Amino acid sequence: MGDYLRDTKISFLTIGETALDEIDGDLKEILSRANQNSLPNDQSSQSYVLRHDGMGIIRRNYEEIKRSFNRAQKVERIVFQLTSPRNNLNKGKNIQINLDAQNPDNCFLLVADDDEAWVDSNFGRLETRLKGYKNGNWLAHSALVELLIQLLGVFFGFSLCLICAHLFAPLINIKYSFFVLFVGFFLIFSNLWTYISMLIVKARTYFWPYVSFKKKPIGIIGQTVIGFIITLLLTGLLDVSWKILKDIGAIATK
Repeated sequence: MGDYLRDTKISFLTIGETALDEIDGDLKEILSRANQNSLPNDQSSQSYVLRHDGMGIIRRNYEEIKRSFNRAQKVERIVFQLTSPRNNLNKGKNIQINLDAQNPDNCFLLVADDDEAWVDSNFGRLETRLKGYKNGNWLAHSALVELLIQLLGVFFGFSLCLICAHLFAPLINIKYSFFVLFVGFFLIFSNLWTYISMLIVKARTYFWPYVSFKKKPIGIIGQTVIGFIITLLLTGLLDVSWKILKDIGAIATK
């Protein structure tokens, strides 16, 4: 790594073949200019890492990476690297662009060199390029959505436990069977919620990945349909739960 370094997290991008060509074109131009002013024994080079369909490849030929990218059913991660022979001495030019569909901590741009001006100019150029691929997936991963998931999860669990207790209480011949069953179901749901929330997070990352490769993220129409289905489900649960709560006095004495 050089004496100067700039890096930043980059996520919520849509990356297709055109975007790959543009990023690689920028890096090739940066590499060409850098090697014109470098000694023969300090020529930088480019390399690529592509992980797709459960396997990974490392190449120096961009066309091979692009062919594999286009053939892949599921692209998980792609890495662009520009490195110098002096990197193992923590010197020389180093550029890394990591794009990961599932891990936000592995999505970043890093530029380092012994020349501060070179770092600033190329970092700004690449950062501007990447910002041009921004999409709206950040909303699905926002703190507000996290809060809504927790609140709706509690409401869903409460309603489901009410309904189950109401259905099974007549089958159990004990006093206050409704309350006993409700508490039991709610304890079970509380223990299951940790695993349910993990599945929700996985589903959210699948539909709204940190980097969308080869496909556009779910648009307004798709999000509206999903929201409509969730609203119908919650409205139905609320209606049934409210009817049970209105009759709670009569139910409790059974």
